[in-house]
Amino acid sequence: MSRQTRHASIGGALGTPILLVLTGTSFLCLLLLIVRANQLELDFIKHRFLLWNLFLAWIPLFVSMATMSLERRRRSDKPGFAFFLLAIVWLLFYPNAPYLTTDLIHLIADPNYIWSKINESLLVWYDLVVFFIFSWAGLLLGYLSMRQFHHMIRHYGGPVAGWAFIFATSFLGGFGVYLGRVVRLNSWDVLFSPFRLIEGVLGGLDHRGAIFTLLFGMLILIVYLSLYGLGSLTMQTPKSARPDPEPAGGNEP
Repeated sequence: MSRQTRHASIGGALGTPILLVLTGTSFLCLLLLIVRANQLELDFIKHRFLLWNLFLAWIPLFVSMATMSLERRRRSDKPGFAFFLLAIVWLLFYPNAPYLTTDLIHLIADPNYIWSKINESLLVWYDLVVFFIFSWAGLLLGYLSMRQFHHMIRHYGGPVAGWAFIFATSFLGGFGVYLGRVVRLNSWDVLFSPFRLIEGVLGGLDHRGAIFTLLFGMLILIVYLSLYGLGSLTMQTPKSARPDPEPAGGNEP
C-alpha cells in the first residue's frame, strides 16, 4: 500500500446525514420527555437523568471525531502521543454510551406503573418507546465512535489489531457499564476519586462482575458486528423482468 493510499485510508469521517440523524434523535428524546410531562401531567425532572446520560453518551463520539481529525492532519503512518492519550480518554467515557440500555430497569422499578392493567396503561407503552429510543441513541453513538477508532487502529496496526481492539473494547465497555450501574462510579472518578475507582474495580472482580461484564460485552459486540455488517452491504438493483429486446434486423429466418 502506498503512502498516499494509507493517508487516504484514514480520511474517513462521519457524514452529515448520520450526524443529522443523531442530532435529530437526541432532540426527539427531549421532545418526548416534554410531551410526557405536559400531556400525561407527570414530573419532567424525574426523568431528566436520561438527558444527562444521553449527553455523556455523546462524549465518546466527540472524542473519536477529534482524534480522527487530528490523525488526518498529522498524515503519519504511526500514531502519536496525542492518539494514545485521546484513546484512553475515549475508553474512559465510552461505557456511557451503552450504559443508556441499563436505564430500561426503571420500567420495572417504577411503582407508578400498573402492571395488572398493562394493556390499558398508556404510560407503560409510552415510556417503553421513550427508554428504547434513548437506549438506541446510546448504542448508535457508541457504535460510531468505536467504528472510528476501529478504522484508525486498523490503519496503523492492520485488520487483526483492529478486530482485537473491537473484542477487547466490547468487554471492557461491559465492565465499565457494571462499574457505572452497580458500583455507581463515574468516568471522571479517574481524576477526582482515583482511590474509590481502584476500590470499585477491585470489588468488581468477582463472579457477579464477571457475569455482568460478559452479558453486556456480548450485547456491545453483537450490536457492533450487526451494524458493521449492515454497513458493508451493497444494494443491487434487480434486473428488469422484461424480456431482452430483439436484435436489430428482426428474427432469424
